[in-house]
Amino acid sequence: MPDEQENATKVRLLTDGTFEIDGGMLVYGVPRYYGKKVTAHLNPLYIEAGDERILVDTGIGDPPERLRDIYGIRKERDLVDCLGEMDLSPEDITMVINTHLHFDHTGHNPLFTSARFVSQEEEVRYSASPDRFQKGGYLESNITGINYDTVRGETEVAPGVSVVPTPGHTPGHQSVVVSLDDEFVVYTGDVSPLRVNHEKMYIVGILHDPVKALRSLEYLDTMAEWWPGKRKRFIYSHEEG
Repeated sequence: MPDEQENATKVRLLTDGTFEIDGGMLVYGVPRYYGKKVTAHLNPLYIEAGDERILVDTGIGDPPERLRDIYGIRKERDLVDCLGEMDLSPEDITMVINTHLHFDHTGHNPLFTSARFVSQEEEVRYSASPDRFQKGGYLESNITGINYDTVRGETEVAPGVSVVPTPGHTPGHQSVVVSLDDEFVVYTGDVSPLRVNHEKMYIVGILHDPVKALRSLEYLDTMAEWWPGKRKRFIYSHEEG
């Protein structure tokens, strides 16, 4: 749990469109999800904290055609449009926190040339040489050439903003906790891509380590008690906003 600290001042949920995926890839071991196409939303989060303008994840971007065909990507608005609606450009973003480095969370990374990129050290290491069963989740063009400011473990990265390891989906997955004056927000990333993962304790279907994934899912509720008296809000990476 972080010490008493300054709070962030603003959070805003953005979009980078949607994609289609088999429900069994989001919810493990529940038969009704297997073979059923689910519309997964892409939900980057914008945060203002101190002098930092932060993005948590950057959506799916404009991936190769083979991925567009497989995943049925649709966009009425994308991440850059959302920033423009706030009178911001990619150059205005000072920090990008990647929960993990899968292609649907790092798609627009190369646009943010002025930003410091934050990831767990283990995730950067693993993305360079993933196991064969995880290799399809990483897209080299999203992360090559980015100089990650790696962290180990729970770390405050801006006033009121902390990253917290939640491994299992990938070895170096992290979630983000944001303290505001009147509430705190837990951005789960893919430890709980949908609300049902958290509410029913269903681990995600794409897994590196299922036992760690379950422990991380259980840990979300521990994070929720860090600031008693504040209302809490969970933001799920692929739930409709």
